[in-house]
Amino acid sequence: MPAPTIDANGPQIQTFEEIFAELVAAYKAIYGEDINVSQESPDGQRIGIEAKARHDMQVFGLLVANNFDPDFARGLSQAKIAKLSGIFPRPATNSTWDLSVTVTRDLTLAAGYSIADDLGQVWELVLPVAVVIGANPVTFTAAELGSVTGLTGATFTQVTVVLGVASITASVDAVVGVDEETDEEFAQRRNRSLENPGFSTTGSLAAQLLNTPGVTDAFVYDNDTDVYDASLDLDAHSIWAVVEGGTIDDIMRRLLFKKTGGTGIKGGIEATLPETLTRPDGSTFIVTQVRRFDRPVYVPVFVTATATRKNPLEPVELPLIKQRMAEFPFYIGTTLQAGFLYEPGYTAGDNFILSAVQVSDDDITFTAEAITPAAGQKFTLDVANIDITEVIP
Repeated sequence: MPAPTIDANGPQIQTFEEIFAELVAAYKAIYGEDINVSQESPDGQRIGIEAKARHDMQVFGLLVANNFDPDFARGLSQAKIAKLSGIFPRPATNSTWDLSVTVTRDLTLAAGYSIADDLGQVWELVLPVAVVIGANPVTFTAAELGSVTGLTGATFTQVTVVLGVASITASVDAVVGVDEETDEEFAQRRNRSLENPGFSTTGSLAAQLLNTPGVTDAFVYDNDTDVYDASLDLDAHSIWAVVEGGTIDDIMRRLLFKKTGGTGIKGGIEATLPETLTRPDGSTFIVTQVRRFDRPVYVPVFVTATATRKNPLEPVELPLIKQRMAEFPFYIGTTLQAGFLYEPGYTAGDNFILSAVQVSDDDITFTAEAITPAAGQKFTLDVANIDITEVIP
């Protein structure tokens, strides 16, 4: 290609090799065909440097152009262009932990008072808290954004030392925060939002729920037949929304305005919502409607696999393989193919051969094929449920 162009498919740039060949031809036209343009020669090195600079500028121009396309934009440009559709990246949230603080005198723990758990994670107070002699329930916030875990029975040390604080105990697990949405996750959510204009469809309702603040996953089951669906436990002409994350009020509002009139709705979480309507003379009246939905039922997955050393003297990092597998994303109602876990497993290194990956949803019957959650369920995978046998050849 002689130069960068813009055609029906968008900007087209030259490869490094094309630019290099173009410069070589131009230099030979100036200095003669016998000049030395090998990589070891001064002229060859100069042409290489210039070709790289030109190629970098063309790549930069292509990235700028792509950042005007919502399907290719990433980072800040992605957030800016998605804003035009009313879609915003989900920010990270802090984990919170309700702890019991025992003090020997009445005092006020200032905002910023911090403690560290036995994993070295720092927890702090966002606002000042007045405590009295004895045990006091106090909510701490993780200093680090995102998914910070805390377990019952953890031990603590004071980072900010305050006289009178005798002990801090954890009788419940922390409420884990949400990691910041990645560019890839945000791109997928934006693509799902394109179904929003499909008003009164299952896809439209699911897209609206997925774009509700705080919602991390959602699925809408639809029985559009004239008979009861036993597999979904869903009446004829009814829908069933299963939503993870988000507040009940926000979810109910989405269901209020997006559920088709006359359609049945299933769910154990129920609310009666008022909708104010205006008559032609300006007076108003209220219509109340019932909306329902459910939270997903979490089903643990169990995994077995074999990791064979390539070098008999080089151990395999089994904990890292398990950790990477446990990071595999699951969604409500999504089937898990056992083979899907090979890819995250191999991100833990290249000194082993992973084989015989099998999965189970009951820790009894394992399969190398696929397992499917029941309606309304979502698989989860914990490191403790992964058993990998290391083989030394």
